[in-house]
Amino acid sequence: MALKTKKLPDSELLYLASEYNEDAINVLFEKYKYIVDITVNKYIRTAYSLNLDYDELYQEAMVGYSNAIRLYNDDKNIQLRTFISVCIERRLQNYIRNNSTNKMKKLKEAYSFDTEIGEDLVLADVVGDNKNNPEFIKEQDESLKELKSIVDTRLSSLEHQVFDLLINDFTSEDIAKILKTSTKNIYNITYRIRAKLKDII
Repeated sequence: MALKTKKLPDSELLYLASEYNEDAINVLFEKYKYIVDITVNKYIRTAYSLNLDYDELYQEAMVGYSNAIRLYNDDKNIQLRTFISVCIERRLQNYIRNNSTNKMKKLKEAYSFDTEIGEDLVLADVVGDNKNNPEFIKEQDESLKELKSIVDTRLSSLEHQVFDLLINDFTSEDIAKILKTSTKNIYNITYRIRAKLKDII
């Protein structure tokens, strides 16, 4: 049956797949697996920056692929491979966005030790080796509160999101993908952030 199935048009393969025909399901997957692989590879760097597991990313892509096979209707006047690509892209974008939102919530109060808080002074200098010194801890907390207050009052919501990601080592390209905008827009936002915080960074 497998050899005969390979010669069938996509429309018949899709019908057989909807009837849970394993040969048809396998033939379709072998035929369009390259779309899954290409799309996953587009998001590997972003997933890595969010500490997402590759297997989970691939699994999400497979869910998108399965949805495409299940929902495709040739009456929509769109090629099957295009529909598969769109479904996988949307699934991965939602997965990345949901995970980036969760991570950003955790990062709201966190700042990188490399963040400059004064002339020739970064957070690592403030923290130093005095982490057990109560007086120093108080000073450190006050410095962080001051920094956070300045950032919160001067930056818009979008600028704050970009700032949080930038100080946690996300590239402009990654941020653009996470926030679903262009890299050029992230560059513009970064410029505005620097202009607003020029006296502390």
